[in-house]
Amino acid sequence: MHASPPSACVAKRARYDTLPAMPNELAFSDNSRLARNKTPPLRITKRVKRAIELIVHEAMPFDQAAREVDFSLRALRLAMNKPHVMQFYKQECEVFRDCRRARNYQRLAEIADDQNNMPAVNAIKAMMGVELEQTNNKQTTSPGVTIRIVNVAATPAQHEQTNNQTNIDVIEQTEER
Repeated sequence: MHASPPSACVAKRARYDTLPAMPNELAFSDNSRLARNKTPPLRITKRVKRAIELIVHEAMPFDQAAREVDFSLRALRLAMNKPHVMQFYKQECEVFRDCRRARNYQRLAEIADDQNNMPAVNAIKAMMGVELEQTNNKQTTSPGVTIRIVNVAATPAQHEQTNNQTNIDVIEQTEER
């Protein structure tokens, strides 16, 4: 058996005792991005993205866009049911609206100079109204409990009271006659 001299064991132990300590902010930080079992980010295939672009930017009907990217109608519908795909669709709609904004203002300026273009004005108002509704919507829901205090009038409801004395006087007068 090979026995190491006691001074070698002490030297190894001293080397481990001098290792730097890990700071608490690093030791207890959120390292979930380093987890091995983490699921990859949700992706959208090129064909689904192309179908959404065709629907939004080129005004292609849903079934025709599905055929264009070699999807069945059901496959595209199932893809659109996924939350991350629907989020991409809504973002594309927002991009389309933003791209049209400057053009809408130019068209409104042209219409202001012309006569009898109310259908075009109403269409642009509808588009801009949707935009304003989205920015002015303060009815967002959030987790938690909401307590609404309603100011109720402090005065109780007054009931009609009959005066018994007047009823007695009327009865007495009728009896005297």
